[in-house]
Amino acid sequence: MKIILKTFFALFIVAFTGCDSLIDNKPAVSERNVTFRIKLVDSTGALKKVYGNSAVKKAEVILKSNALGTVYNLVSDDQGFVTLSNAISDKYVISAVRLLTPLEVEKGIGNKSVQEHKLVNFNAGIIELRADYHKVVEVCLDKVLVQSPLVISEIYACGPPKAGLYFHDKYIEIFNNSDEVQYLDSLLVMQVYANVSLGFSYVNDSSFVHSKNIWMFPGTGRDYPIKPGQFVVAAGDAIDHRINAPYSVDLSKVSFEFYKKDAPDIDNKNIPNMIMFYQSAGNDWLIGGESDALVIARVGSTNDIIWENDHYKVPMKYVLDGAEYLSDPTRLDKKKLYPGIDASATGGITFYTGKTMERLTVRKNGRLYLKDSNNSSLDFKVYSQPSPEYHNEN
Repeated sequence: MKIILKTFFALFIVAFTGCDSLIDNKPAVSERNVTFRIKLVDSTGALKKVYGNSAVKKAEVILKSNALGTVYNLVSDDQGFVTLSNAISDKYVISAVRLLTPLEVEKGIGNKSVQEHKLVNFNAGIIELRADYHKVVEVCLDKVLVQSPLVISEIYACGPPKAGLYFHDKYIEIFNNSDEVQYLDSLLVMQVYANVSLGFSYVNDSSFVHSKNIWMFPGTGRDYPIKPGQFVVAAGDAIDHRINAPYSVDLSKVSFEFYKKDAPDIDNKNIPNMIMFYQSAGNDWLIGGESDALVIARVGSTNDIIWENDHYKVPMKYVLDGAEYLSDPTRLDKKKLYPGIDASATGGITFYTGKTMERLTVRKNGRLYLKDSNNSSLDFKVYSQPSPEYHNEN
């Protein structure tokens, strides 16, 4: 889902209520099918330099209804307008992408070395479309960089059913979404820490990811390759959890394990251990069962992991990918992860239901890829059971 490997430019939504606040607090209306119009506006000034206006034409737009789950795939016209016909008043997750051509980059950005490379999706947030509000909704776009070859492919965190308060079977799964061998060595797995009152959230700080829970993959550089299309799981406890919880999952043969040496934790001697850089509390690798945010990052050295007050922070430029999940994915006011990494959220899972969050698949030329548009609401799907080191759709 993100960002920093090469300098390619695309356009992406950074504000989902438009350049100005366009949605008021009028009473809710009945759900009748109507036509809505959305205008895409380039807030970088690049297109205005080239064409004399900021309309974003020929952008690929995805809209997803919160109430019905209906997905609309649209393309903006020559004036930058998108028309959504026969739709209900609702909150919609929105994604828009429009790559700049080499000519647009040269004239609009002033960087001849940056060229169009491949289609990538960038987006942000939720807009509200209402039948009693007839103005055109504007959505501002900005420029960002390209995707990461490594993505978070699955997060299983809620715990299994019919096993009391059992939660030791949590895991995170990484996937190589590129066409080349990558390496997991020294890759960071970070739980995002947010304290809005102190400024530790994207609301106040878009330059760093803050964390009280940072682990690192072992290896010195090329010890742990991950092949194109390969899934790799790091489990809280690498055991067969079905022994303790019949409706859980066997994690005894996964690739890595979070083992906390300073606690009464389980250590599977056959599985390489993750390296704990810092965890402020707990006897296990702990992530939220219903709501949380995780990122993977690759720093130049551990000197780039900066101590601040009671936690660490890592510059945003080192983040490769991130995903956020909420008990109510529409409550984006609860987000703690910067929207440039993940524009919205997946989730909607309750504790001890055994459900998991997994990226959607995309197949090209017989190869499985995973969807990565920096928007977990569109990229992830909730499945009824976990699928460690494979995909539920396989």
